[in-house]
Amino acid sequence: MRSERGGSEEKRARRRMEMNALGAVRTSILVGMCSAGAVASSAGCTNTGLQAIDDVDVNYVDNLLEIRGTVCTDPPEAADFPVKIMFIIDGSGSMQFVDNPTRRALAVEEAILRLRANPQVSFSIIRFNDQDAVLTKPGAEVTAGNPFGADLSGAFTRDPAILQSALQGLRVADSVTDYQGALSTAQQVLLQDMISSAPAQVARTKYVVLFFSDGDPFPECCSADSERNGLCSRSTNIFFCENPNAIRTSPTQLPYLAASEDYNQPYQIFATVRDIMDLADNFGVGELRVHSAFLFDPTLAGQLDANGCYVIGGVNFVCPEEARSLLGGIAEIGQGVFRDFSAAEEIDFLSFDLTTIRRDNGLKNFIVTNSNVQAAPNGKLLVDSDGDGLEDNLEFEAGLNRLLTDSDDDGFSDTLEWKLRRNGFDPTQPNPGCSDPSDRSDEDADGLRACEEEILRTAADLYDTDADGVPDALEAILGTDPAKTDALADSDLDGVRNGDEIRVHTSIAFSESSNRPSLAYRYRTDEVEPDAEGGRCYDFRVRNVQLGTPLAESGRPETFGQNEILLYMAQAPFDDPNDFGSFKVACVHGRYVAPDFKDPADGTVVLTPEDFKAPDALDRSTDCVGLATDPGAP
Repeated sequence: MRSERGGSEEKRARRRMEMNALGAVRTSILVGMCSAGAVASSAGCTNTGLQAIDDVDVNYVDNLLEIRGTVCTDPPEAADFPVKIMFIIDGSGSMQFVDNPTRRALAVEEAILRLRANPQVSFSIIRFNDQDAVLTKPGAEVTAGNPFGADLSGAFTRDPAILQSALQGLRVADSVTDYQGALSTAQQVLLQDMISSAPAQVARTKYVVLFFSDGDPFPECCSADSERNGLCSRSTNIFFCENPNAIRTSPTQLPYLAASEDYNQPYQIFATVRDIMDLADNFGVGELRVHSAFLFDPTLAGQLDANGCYVIGGVNFVCPEEARSLLGGIAEIGQGVFRDFSAAEEIDFLSFDLTTIRRDNGLKNFIVTNSNVQAAPNGKLLVDSDGDGLEDNLEFEAGLNRLLTDSDDDGFSDTLEWKLRRNGFDPTQPNPGCSDPSDRSDEDADGLRACEEEILRTAADLYDTDADGVPDALEAILGTDPAKTDALADSDLDGVRNGDEIRVHTSIAFSESSNRPSLAYRYRTDEVEPDAEGGRCYDFRVRNVQLGTPLAESGRPETFGQNEILLYMAQAPFDDPNDFGSFKVACVHGRYVAPDFKDPADGTVVLTPEDFKAPDALDRSTDCVGLATDPGAP
């Protein structure tokens, strides 16, 4: 969209003629007054007491720009984030009686078939009995002696062959109901997945854990100390609580059970679920929920034992109320849902919320910056013709090219090499550390090459590594640390936080004190009606954007005085402003040649939501708005 222009060149010419005419009138009046005075006083007319009139042919204009318009976040539908679903399915011996047709495996298969069309969804399947088998990680074994040392990375998959084999594995039923072992294994799968995933991906991932069982945990072991402290009762102990190796024929059997220690006690099971939920906070997960389900078919139950528990199949004891309480507690801690199935035919895992995250985006930060001017301690403006963060006078004195961001073409910007010159960098001498084509790539389109991201310790796939709402490249140019959240710090101790200094285009290196009112940008943003797609929209107005007079680009004299102003809109989930978020960027061009040329002439540029684009979609050679179609030369 073009700027709103207050007057054409014809109007300016007409105004200049009017001023010339006015000057002529003033001159005539002055001459007339002088002549009359001379006659009356019989004395000559002198210039005593008269004030010189400025050359009225010079049309002085200010260097200020106002940018206003509307910007909208991405609609909720665009936030189609990854979903990782984990099924933890009971494979104990009692399942042979309560779910003989293996409806549990069919329910998992139905969920996979329904959801696998979405490429963002992946699955992990764990079967628990006397072994805690991660069926979607073929070959991985959780073993006694080092149960937390198993490599369980990559256990979430979309591979049809692996999933089909895992579904077959769910049809195996044997021996015990090891709640604690299953949940401990699940915690390891989740932990290793989060460690191996990019932070930005984890922040957008929804993890769904679904724990399904037909009874209480077994074995339940209680140590003598815990019984004395009232934590549990040793009445549930069986012989291998004191010596697990007495029943182990393989190191994969009951791998987490240790001799003479508590095991499968409710407090331990709940603690393990809390450990799982803590992962969400520790890794900044988009969403994590643990659901639970209980299968109890009263038509299959036999007689009651002395504790009010049912005998099923002659040997298996089920205490429904205890199981419901335990599974309900798991869901409560996991911020999930508990479901109670009274027959195998009722098992339906699609009744849980397994869908992708769809969250409203909100405005996290809005920054306007003129790449071609910097504030000086004396309140003046310093010109930076190439917009690399080093002002022209400094570059000239250092022997750098004021029109190139990388004077020696070694892949490292002049700014980075200048700031690190005491560490062996030299912006005038090529450094071989960025010679490979992959080193010069810019995966996240933030303006930093891969080699620079490595030096700065920023993430090559994150536009804003420290999630403070300021793009990495802008922080690198302006002097804050893009790998550290320092927006709330005050580097120059002038009482203004770094993040605010960046927004108003003042310096974090020195205090502007009394010059701040004349230098600082002035913002106003107001939320308005959402757009047709549901994106949140904001009207904005930024005043006091000052223009400088940069050098012309090589071979393009018409660009003399052309300033490039970038507008960054950071958006993040409305309920999680600490998310890494994403950015939209717009570009404005304005020209100023002191003292009498400014384009747009009225100093106003209006932007529409369409002017804001994803960073990798913005072409600054064609997408910048604000100037006349044919600016010409001043």
